[in-house]
Amino acid sequence: MELKPAILICIIIGCSWGMLKAQQPQKQQGLLLKSAGDIRLGNVAVLNKRSGVAVKSNTVGVFNIAAISGDTLQFTSSGYLSGECVVTDLLDKIIYLQPVIELPEVIVKENSLLQEIRETQLGYRKKSVFYTGTPHYYYLFLKPMTFIYENFKSEVKDARRFNRFAKRELTANEINKRFNDSLIKQIVPVKANEIDDFRADYSPTIQQLNSMNDYDLINYIKNSYQDYKRKNAGKDIHKL
Repeated sequence: MELKPAILICIIIGCSWGMLKAQQPQKQQGLLLKSAGDIRLGNVAVLNKRSGVAVKSNTVGVFNIAAISGDTLQFTSSGYLSGECVVTDLLDKIIYLQPVIELPEVIVKENSLLQEIRETQLGYRKKSVFYTGTPHYYYLFLKPMTFIYENFKSEVKDARRFNRFAKRELTANEINKRFNDSLIKQIVPVKANEIDDFRADYSPTIQQLNSMNDYDLINYIKNSYQDYKRKNAGKDIHKL
């Protein structure tokens, strides 16, 4: 049976109106709390990433913002990691924000270490020693005896050993700026008699550390400590 044109038009208009109404911005309300607690967070910036509308939560952590289903809301506040929430049913939401853990940066005599290394290298240079350890091969063809002297005399060997030592010390210093006792104790309940072994077994390489942001480093320490406790559980029981 064919529908009459008037009825068909009414159906189309009704469907269009329903779709239009569904896409009309409505009020998304919620409450902002500190993660793992019931502390309300006031003055948190709330941004609708689609529309660009921005508001702030009130003094008791409640926010209201115009949104439609599918919108992404972003929450930012000083001292907390930013969070996001995708709007679905427009029911009241509870949003938890994770506090930022301040990572202490430990400088272990960095200036004096660099100064001592540079002074030692300068001393080798004054002795005409190529302390970088790079062979000067052009001497092999132009001045063979100079090549032999500059690459095999004892000062050169000492300089190269010192250069390798300096690189290791500077790398260890860079690692210790971020992966240090103060930070580890802040993140995990490590005991005084565990800290040295833990650092020795789980210290990241400089390449690993450079690829980690602060959040990655926190998770790395947490996961590493769980692995450390699992591996040493049998030893602890044996001691008892």
